[in-house]
Amino acid sequence: MPDLSATEPGWFCFKALPKKEHVAAELLRREAGLEVFCPRLAYHKKTRRGKVRFVEPLFPGYVFLHVDLQTEYRRIRATQGIRDVVAFGPRVPPVPGAFISELCARLNEENLREVPDPALAPGKEVVITEGPFRDWKAVLTGEVDARQRVALLLDFLGRQLEVKVAARDLLIPQKSPKERVWEE
Repeated sequence: MPDLSATEPGWFCFKALPKKEHVAAELLRREAGLEVFCPRLAYHKKTRRGKVRFVEPLFPGYVFLHVDLQTEYRRIRATQGIRDVVAFGPRVPPVPGAFISELCARLNEENLREVPDPALAPGKEVVITEGPFRDWKAVLTGEVDARQRVALLLDFLGRQLEVKVAARDLLIPQKSPKERVWEE
């Protein structure tokens, strides 16, 4: 068990059960009335169903709390989805408030960071997610027009064919959302 006698109120990192960070954060916020920070990412990814929006934690398996550990530790540990405070031996390190403030400044009011799709520009390689050419790779040759369609160059039966596709039905192969989240 960590030594809480020397801790002062501040931000601390707690381990959460996998895929339960948001549940634990909401329970701590609503039922315990604690200040909770659980940053998340939202991005689009290609699946068998087409282009799907995913929301996942920025720090999988962790939740940040601004708390007086000496008085709230047992209640936090009893919360569904929480394992324990992050400690190094008996020492419980605080998380710098400046770190939390910097992250908060980059998120919306729901502690969510929308990771936009990269811009569609001529020359980019894309994957078609809907229609008869689903899962085919093509090269963008034209800009988005007034009907939100783009021109693509597609290799079809040994020759290059230009087709027009709705921009929403394209996916640009890219780095993982966590690699590109802070690239602004």
